[in-house]
Amino acid sequence: MKRHHICASILIGVICSASLASAGDFDSESRQQRGLMRMQRGFAPRKAPSRMAAVPLTRARVATEVDQRTASLFDRAADPATHLVTQESASNSGLGFFVDHFAEIDRDRDGSLKFSEVKSFLDARSPVAKPASGSVQIIE
Repeated sequence: MKRHHICASILIGVICSASLASAGDFDSESRQQRGLMRMQRGFAPRKAPSRMAAVPLTRARVATEVDQRTASLFDRAADPATHLVTQESASNSGLGFFVDHFAEIDRDRDGSLKFSEVKSFLDARSPVAKPASGSVQIIE
């Protein structure tokens, strides 16, 4: 795989240097070299992400992330004055899930969603809140 990247980089470098050498809009060889270096930089292998930076997944961390995501989606659709989501505002914000389940989420049937209604609806459906019961079957 590395050999392929090196060959591709060399080939592109040769093509670029030939075309750069014939281009009249470059004043000096140093500008040509910088352009060639920029082209080659795009093909350098990327470093693997450090495993030290990974945050361990826990139920609490996942629940917090889900709550933050839910709050940001709710805020996107909510009317700033009332902080409520209507079916129309959910649709305008691109929240199809809220639109599809609006009647189920709107427990007090007032035609608008409060964050507490959305959170309780999603928490009831959450696999984090209800861990799997029984044993796990491993299929090999």
